Amino acid sequence: MVITRQAWLVAVMLALAAGPAAAGDENLQAYLDEALAANPVLAARGEDVRASDYALDDARAQQYPQLSFNARYTQAHGGRTIDLPVGDLLNPVYDTLNQMLEQQGQPAQFPNISNQRIRFLREHEQETKLSLSAPLFTPELWANVDAKRALAGASRAEREAYARSLVRELKRAYYGAVQAEAAAGILEASERLLAEDVRVSQSLTEAGKATRDRVLRAEAERLAAVQRLDEARAQAKQARRLVNLLRAQPDDAPLMLPAPDSLHLPPAVAPAAQPRPELRQLDRTLNAAEAGERAARAAQWPTLGLAADYGIQGEDYRSDSESDFDTVSLVLRWNLWDAGSRRAQRGQAAAQSASLRAEREDLLRRLRLARLAAEDNLATALRAVDSGTARLTAAEESFRIAERKRAAAALSQIEFLDAERALREARLGLAIARCGALDRAAELELASASYPLPDSLVAP
Repeated sequence: MVITRQAWLVAVMLALAAGPAAAGDENLQAYLDEALAANPVLAARGEDVRASDYALDDARAQQYPQLSFNARYTQAHGGRTIDLPVGDLLNPVYDTLNQMLEQQGQPAQFPNISNQRIRFLREHEQETKLSLSAPLFTPELWANVDAKRALAGASRAEREAYARSLVRELKRAYYGAVQAEAAAGILEASERLLAEDVRVSQSLTEAGKATRDRVLRAEAERLAAVQRLDEARAQAKQARRLVNLLRAQPDDAPLMLPAPDSLHLPPAVAPAAQPRPELRQLDRTLNAAEAGERAARAAQWPTLGLAADYGIQGEDYRSDSESDFDTVSLVLRWNLWDAGSRRAQRGQAAAQSASLRAEREDLLRRLRLARLAAEDNLATALRAVDSGTARLTAAEESFRIAERKRAAAALSQIEFLDAERALREARLGLAIARCGALDRAAELELASASYPLPDSLVAP
């Protein structure tokens, strides 16, 4: 068997790229951990969860008494007045009394007084108090707490759904990068082999043992390989950038990409299906809609609350029996007629709940179909790997025979180029098949919600 220098270089390159069998899986797991820890969109989903938790806390707090401190200081100018003719009424009486005193030899003791103009607004006034309010019977508040709790659960399910989609997209990008890098390596080796064929063809032409069309044909094959190599390199760069984007790293951050044959193929047995977070999200949203329906029904009942105030008021700030005050009130509110507003709200809430139930049935069917399709696609992809392996074995043996024939000058150029092209396509096909099988496994993993996410990202 004659082994050319180019074939030996290809074998060495593939062997070095393969590395340990589990290295590629370990690298991928590290990238997944980085993405789940630092992806900005996932972080935004986490903030949405925090916001929904705060909304739930706020709804719960509305059920408890609230105490507030209120202070008011007022300066007033103008406004309505009331005139009291105090002088006109009392001055004649005072004058008579003064005359009687003078007749008795005593000095006058009753001065004249002016009429009084009293303003309704004090020039300055203050009121400082503590106000306590507490709901005693408010069914709408209870339904609101249930709705906020359900929406908080829906927000967690949405975050989990995005986390699983992120895992799937990063795996797709990772396997795409592995496939593109493998394709670039295969095409580089092919281009070197075809460049060697161009050199041999030129030597034969110069020696008069071949015509110029042999050189042209060899050069055309080499240029075609170069064009595909450029495309594969561009795809590899784009795939690397996408992986780094998903794991929140710079575009040019280094990536460790193994050869496709070093990655473990998934088992043919489908993983056990877990409840999809999308379904749980819709369930929680439906719970919130049903709570809104209960709140709309509860609006027809009266509400009862307690209100109490204690403080001081007057023109000055002081605490005494004349300035202190306190009030305690029971407040009953019953909306007896609202022109059909509450009835419309109940109808709207019931329609929303019915719509979500219908969506749930449709989503359940779609998720089941997606899982079945993912199982079928994975089985097909695994069979494609077996076919690709057999095809590569045949192509390698055919190419070795073609090399021996060419060395013995018993093979035409067209036959040699066909053998080289078949070997190249078989290598590319097997790399594509293996990466495709891994990509289909990631799709099934998403459809069955079987990827082991961190507990902090799994919605209850």
